[in-house]
Amino acid sequence: MKKIVFLSLLLCAALFSKADQLQALTQKQAEAAVVYLKKEPVIILWCSCCDNQIPKKISVNEVFYKKDSDGKYYSVIVKGRDESGMEVEEYVDLAYVFVKKGKKAKSLGKVLKFECDPCTKPFEWSV
Repeated sequence: MKKIVFLSLLLCAALFSKADQLQALTQKQAEAAVVYLKKEPVIILWCSCCDNQIPKKISVNEVFYKKDSDGKYYSVIVKGRDESGMEVEEYVDLAYVFVKKGKKAKSLGKVLKFECDPCTKPFEWSV
């Protein structure tokens, strides 16, 4: 019985471990992401492996990074407007930020060659 409970907990941890892959970054990673995102007029935020999350198109107005409270890691913050015109300010996980590359939307984490699993293959960009 203990083995079943342990395996169940391990499986649950594996399922939820996909979240926050590239949200806590080194300063170098955060700087690279900000430089890249400042050139992007529109991005898509979407964690396809998260329950009931739909893609959200954001018109980017501002991008910057902040050091976390421990002073060890950095987070990238995107400010802009969503499709309905509402202001958005989000701490983003680069694995789930999609940018336009040709006719496809690709994970920024993958584009920057960071190790991550965006939970989806590149998809058609329809912005």
